[in-house]
Amino acid sequence: MARKQRPIERGRKRYQQVAESLLDDIRRGRLAVGGNLPGELELVEQFGVSRHTVREALRRLEELGLIGRRQGVGTVVLARESQETYVQAVRSPSALLQYPAGSRLAVQSSKRIKATRSLARLIGCKTGSEWLQVSCLREFADGRPPVCWTDLYMLPAHADIIAGIGRQPGFVYELIEQRHGERVGSVDIDVTARSLPPHMSAALGTAADAPSLTVVRCYRRPDRSLFMATVSEHPGDRFTYSLSLERGWQSGGGAVWSGS
Repeated sequence: MARKQRPIERGRKRYQQVAESLLDDIRRGRLAVGGNLPGELELVEQFGVSRHTVREALRRLEELGLIGRRQGVGTVVLARESQETYVQAVRSPSALLQYPAGSRLAVQSSKRIKATRSLARLIGCKTGSEWLQVSCLREFADGRPPVCWTDLYMLPAHADIIAGIGRQPGFVYELIEQRHGERVGSVDIDVTARSLPPHMSAALGTAADAPSLTVVRCYRRPDRSLFMATVSEHPGDRFTYSLSLERGWQSGGGAVWSGS
């Protein structure tokens, strides 16, 4: 489908504009249900954007159930209207880390390690890769029981961050961003249940083998490479998770981009 290059406005995210333009083509029937979308390289030329931008736009449309990838066929239009979906609105990774006011991390120990197979599976790194393991308690100044035990896994090049943990404002990933120019592209979160290891039970003031919720957060760059991970152990009676959902972008055809 040969077309002159479509305009892209300044001040708006490029992938959003590409997705909205393709969505308009689908809804108006210019891209028919059952038909193929132009290939990635053709879309790059049409919109004058990068291949990464095109892929992100297609991913958004695929999330809405409007298109699908078919091996040997390409990207196919599946529907003219999206199914209703709900999303969690998060403005920054800090919204995923809402700990009680007045609590802070207190470093207990730090050491350089090589990732074992079990750690590699847990945080999604390569077995044998080198990390700084910084063990912390999230404590209150007024003597209340600690919130959790957290093992931070950071790149050795970021060792200068350790002195600021719990002493400087901001989350650890924010300190790394500020000092080393890293940028969080995505955060993967897994929550599982297990019994607390003995040394953590003692530090948290719980019975041996007390039930715990293990929260693993993996901080990745935009290219999905890992630069930090945290493994937090929360005694079962000290963990609450609240979730608020709102109607997603273009869900049911009526919403708009959130601007996040």
